Amino acid sequence: MAEDVGPARRTTGARMGGRSERVVASVLAAVLSELARVGYDALRLEDVAIRAGVAKTTVYRRWPTKVTLVHAAIREAGRYDEPLPDTGSLRMDMLAMLERSMALVGTPEGRAVARMVTTDSSDPEVQALCHDLREETRRLRARVVVRAQERGEIPAGVDPTMVTDTVFVFAISRLLRFGERLDREACERLIDLVVTGAEHGGGQRALRRRRT
Repeated sequence: MAEDVGPARRTTGARMGGRSERVVASVLAAVLSELARVGYDALRLEDVAIRAGVAKTTVYRRWPTKVTLVHAAIREAGRYDEPLPDTGSLRMDMLAMLERSMALVGTPEGRAVARMVTTDSSDPEVQALCHDLREETRRLRARVVVRAQERGEIPAGVDPTMVTDTVFVFAISRLLRFGERLDREACERLIDLVVTGAEHGGGQRALRRRRT
């Protein structure tokens, strides 16, 4: 039987405890399941409510549009609020992040989210949402490189985003396009290749040539 938790503030996934927390969790999980089943364009808030076992009004009161609802679900799935790994080693930090990302994309829900975020849409609202999520993800990943620079592990002039993009775009696109998931050893080799280049100032030489 569908339940309505009553009026609630609009949110992008806040946890409020008790029944409200359970309702939010069930709705966001239902969104991911529907994305995996039908994709963004065919997703309907009514179907999300049915799958979550809540009243339509519960969904509409918290997330008045499909874009805000999907945004909340993606942020929840992507664990944007979790602290970044901090092992003291750039290689180990990147390995932990990459394995977590690949585990997420390895699920039907994760693949649906990744395809939506990385595929252009004709809807301006969706384009803006996906652009913001991509950029936020890139900034979060790059922070582990910035920390490594602060520790003196790699030169300050290396572009942090270039380092993480080289690893993550290769691994995740390979998984999405070909269904080929790198095992731990392959992830370690990929990260070592990129980080070794960064340790030796990779990417700075061409930049210096352009400036002279």
